[in-house]
Amino acid sequence: MGKLPFLRFTIGREPKSPGVIFMPSSFYLIAGLATVFAIAGIFGLYSAWLHSGSQPLRRWMGWGLLLLSAFAWSAVVGVEYGVSIATLLAMLAALGLLALKGDWPSGPPRQEKQRSGGAAPKEALWQLWLRGVLRFLAISLLPTASGLLAALLYFDFTDFGESARLVGAAFVAVVVWTLAMVWCSADKKLLRPSAALVVFSLASGFAVMPAA
Repeated sequence: MGKLPFLRFTIGREPKSPGVIFMPSSFYLIAGLATVFAIAGIFGLYSAWLHSGSQPLRRWMGWGLLLLSAFAWSAVVGVEYGVSIATLLAMLAALGLLALKGDWPSGPPRQEKQRSGGAAPKEALWQLWLRGVLRFLAISLLPTASGLLAALLYFDFTDFGESARLVGAAFVAVVVWTLAMVWCSADKKLLRPSAALVVFSLASGFAVMPAA
């Protein structure tokens, strides 16, 4: 079972208690470089997106830096933790980039005056509210179910060790949940991602049931 090198658990008659281990400077050097690689990779992909079609080298450099981050973390904490930490850092870097560079609205949208009666705006508002509720339910329930079922599939149908399968299943669940949530949020046609996730959840559920 892989262990994070900066934590240690003593097993005995006494309850488990973490003890801090002072790591050599090489660990902090590699971990720092891996963190820089993850952040630089996200910014490289963002720069490639801004200059789409002109310099594909930036896109390949961004993906390459993300892979280097995963390899560097795996070298110091193990593959099962290294890939997860590198992915988490990439997500945090992307979130920070969106917070800094995102085109966020500065105020409420301007409402135009309706010349007709008040029945049409109320009906449109009701449809908008119902669509928002359905989209919220789709974003909150379907990606969560898909992520959990994908994790169960990975855990049941892989031949790795128990600890590696457990960490890998958690990683798969987070990735599938994130991708499904982004798809449901970005797609204008709510039926398309919802139908795909329902089919995936049903198929995964039927595949997991015999192995349970």
